[in-house]
Amino acid sequence: MSELQIPLAGFGPDPAPPPKGHKAFDRLVKKIEEARKSLEAWAAVLAPYQEKYTKELLPLHATCRTLRIGFVRRLDEAQNDKGLSQTERRGVKMLVAELAASLLAEGDDRELRALYKRHARQDYEKHEAEVRKAAAAAFEETYGIDPEAPIEEILRQAAEQFGGGTDQDDAPTRHTPSKAEAEHRRIRESIRALYRKLASALHPDREPDPDKRDHKTVLMQRANHAYENERLLPLLELRRELDPGQGPWAGEDEEAVKLYTKALRHELDALEDEVMIAEADFRMRFAIDPMVTLTPRNALRTLATEIADTRAMADSLKAELTDIADLPSLKRWLRVLRDGDWA
Repeated sequence: MSELQIPLAGFGPDPAPPPKGHKAFDRLVKKIEEARKSLEAWAAVLAPYQEKYTKELLPLHATCRTLRIGFVRRLDEAQNDKGLSQTERRGVKMLVAELAASLLAEGDDRELRALYKRHARQDYEKHEAEVRKAAAAAFEETYGIDPEAPIEEILRQAAEQFGGGTDQDDAPTRHTPSKAEAEHRRIRESIRALYRKLASALHPDREPDPDKRDHKTVLMQRANHAYENERLLPLLELRRELDPGQGPWAGEDEEAVKLYTKALRHELDALEDEVMIAEADFRMRFAIDPMVTLTPRNALRTLATEIADTRAMADSLKAELTDIADLPSLKRWLRVLRDGDWA
């Protein structure tokens, strides 16, 4: 028998045929494996994405910002050109205010604040307050919730609107915690029983052979981690790893399989939450639009597309700066943009 094949007292061979409910159990095992792979994939793509993002995309963003600021400066300087008509001057002032506000929304800059104030004839802080007020009004009109209310009240109203239910809806659920707690207690006891049998076979202090003791220490750490996190499947996998001669059930009856299945449902829910948090953290870390479809598999391709788009934007900004470099070119450029609002 190899080092990994350690017979575990208390586990017998699989019954034949498999117990009822094993198909649901098997489906959950497969879903858990998929969730694990997804979590591992998010972790694996983080480093290469971070490197490409830092080395290629961030410098391009900085270049675009510098070019946009240069664009605003050139338009500001154009106010002194005597060849501009009054309509063109009004258009330039409007453009400077809009572009400066857009840049300030991305990051503060003293020069841009001064330019905004000169062309918009108000402080940027007042503009920010107006934007926030408009957004709050739109939120309240859409959802009927005051965004200035305490967060607890917002959550309560949101729960009522989006499926949280009313007090009447809550009434039937007041009796469920005791049942859920009892079931959770049974699951914990089942996990504890499995853990104890594994610990009995794996405890390093009971192993005289130094090499085997080191190996059992590693396995025991895995068992401890699974037990501390109330994860059943890693314990079952460890049991199977220790004695490959056993089938997946190792003598459990139908009731045990039902309980294990419930435990795996909780385990799957927890893992899916981890996957969701991993994706949300990834999006937040790199400021990725929530509307963009993102997976670990397409993340680097999506980044490459964004880099290409940003490089094209930088090239376009350089060309436009050339287009407004002198007065005749600026007037032609303004004619393209001119609309009835300038008149």
